[in-house]
Amino acid sequence: MGPYLRGMTQTIRMSFMAVAMFCTSISAQTTLLQENFDAGIFPDGWTQETLASDGGWLVGESADLQSQYWPIAPHGNMLATNDDGCDCDKSADYLITPAVDLSGVENAFFAFSSYFDGGSYEGNDESASVEYSLDGGDTWSVLQTLTGSEGIWEYEVIDLQDLIGESNVHLALNYGDGGGWLFGWAIDDVSVLEPGGLDLALIGLEAENTVLAPSDEDVAGTVVNLGLDTVYSYTVAWSMGSASGETTIDGVALGTTDSHSFSLNGVLPFDLSGGYTVAAEIVSVNGGSDDQASNNTQSVDVTAIFYGEYTGGKDLREYYYYEPSDAPDNCPLVFVMHGYTGTAESMVEWTGFNELADEFGFAVCYPQGTTDDSGEPFWNVGYAFHENEYVDDVEFVTGLKGLLVESYGLDADRVFGTGFSNGADFCYLLACEASDEFRAVAPIAGILMSDIQSECAPEYMVPILEIHGTDDDVSLYEGDLKNVDGWGSYPSTPDAMSFFVDLFGLALEESGNFPDVVGWDESTVDYQKWGLDGSCPQVWLYTVNGGGHSWPGVWGNQDIEASREAWEFFAQACSEPLSVGELIPSGDRSLVRVTDVLGREVNPTPGMLLMFQYSDGTVEKRIAAE
Repeated sequence: MGPYLRGMTQTIRMSFMAVAMFCTSISAQTTLLQENFDAGIFPDGWTQETLASDGGWLVGESADLQSQYWPIAPHGNMLATNDDGCDCDKSADYLITPAVDLSGVENAFFAFSSYFDGGSYEGNDESASVEYSLDGGDTWSVLQTLTGSEGIWEYEVIDLQDLIGESNVHLALNYGDGGGWLFGWAIDDVSVLEPGGLDLALIGLEAENTVLAPSDEDVAGTVVNLGLDTVYSYTVAWSMGSASGETTIDGVALGTTDSHSFSLNGVLPFDLSGGYTVAAEIVSVNGGSDDQASNNTQSVDVTAIFYGEYTGGKDLREYYYYEPSDAPDNCPLVFVMHGYTGTAESMVEWTGFNELADEFGFAVCYPQGTTDDSGEPFWNVGYAFHENEYVDDVEFVTGLKGLLVESYGLDADRVFGTGFSNGADFCYLLACEASDEFRAVAPIAGILMSDIQSECAPEYMVPILEIHGTDDDVSLYEGDLKNVDGWGSYPSTPDAMSFFVDLFGLALEESGNFPDVVGWDESTVDYQKWGLDGSCPQVWLYTVNGGGHSWPGVWGNQDIEASREAWEFFAQACSEPLSVGELIPSGDRSLVRVTDVLGREVNPTPGMLLMFQYSDGTVEKRIAAE
């Protein structure tokens, strides 16, 4: 078994840790305030104060609110303020609850789920505190300061005993970036409760967000006593598909706000890749029912990915394969390649292709490159410092494609490739050397190495979508023909597109701009699309103006989602491949002569790269047919 794909962990503030916490309605004898943000809008009665240019506290899911250096573990809809994404003034981001009346209660506590790293960067520290106001928000006092835990959700329970008797209590969550470029704070499942009776709540369910199949995995969880009666035992029932079980936990003595964790080892059978829902319920407390059944259930979604090994090109290598449980027979396959020094596992974690596969019904493979003499993972595209590397990655990937197509009944004619940086460079190599195997490619921040370009003679036209930032300081948009940076010689991104446009005989059909829907990313996206008379072979360039070496939608530009754009490009690709030179542009021009690449008139032989020169001055590159 290969490396384990670990999910983000979560914890309860008092005593334990849990993974993938999803809180439902938490209620006791009296619920004074409750909000889970499931409506997906900023809730009525809540207010905020912010100096930030991005709007401060925003509503959404983790994919909507996270950024490159601050990934948020999934937790449904939440509220979050993200300093990493905007690097703006978040010195005092106040999220303020509606007024809470504590005049008629004997005791109360404030509970919420919190995602806060408590990080530092370049001498600055971020802060998070819970504060209260008794004068409508004119002045604030600190109830509790949070220390945070990187990469985990925590369940906070704060005693409000000192505020009992007050009729106009506003509570606030105050985030500060310390004047620097820090991370952020996310909150969910907010409640103000007056405890009473017997009320044991299941507030966390523990399972790895992503597991490897086949395997038997653990399920665990967390309970907290939100009532006044002491809890001495409880029974938890769990289920996943056809698998189920029940366990009684004895020997506890949980007073009000006390918590306890349980763990069941190896009970979840993950046999195939796909999406699974694990559910749990407290079915008994102290040998009977508790007073609040509404907070006794939890569920968590788990993604299972198949881990495999395959020998091709050089060495035995690993790969990850994901196919939705409800994917149709003969579905398409997308290969997602990591960058230089990257890993297949990282591409699983942040590209979002598993979620797109669930949405559109295709399979995904994340292959792992080999390691170079420096011990770094790579794809062999002929970098200057890889002159002694002889691994044939094209052989590896095409062989792996054949294995997956045969094993899972996939559509061999709808196989696509995308990747980041070095993985994007490899997409160009596939377009040139494996045009009979890959129907389209979508390089993200990729470059076309000059050596690959000079020998590029595909049999079929492979549609290409390149997404590239003008300020990319790794894969230079303006190219590096003199090899100043040491990767090797390569043309500019527009020139690389022109090469394939000319090779396929295409013309510019459309250009424009995507809406600038997110201002704080300080970048915009324009596009150029080449085709010919509506034919499906296409070359598209999305230029991210002001964008760096990034994967738009995950980090960098937020106006587009690179992963989604790649799939939508693949979805409209040719159903049947067209040979290079098969497209004949319309018009009044006539053929003047046919030469080889050196300008010599020749007798064409099959597979020869030819230059077709026309009376209007245009030149087309074509491969001589049989």
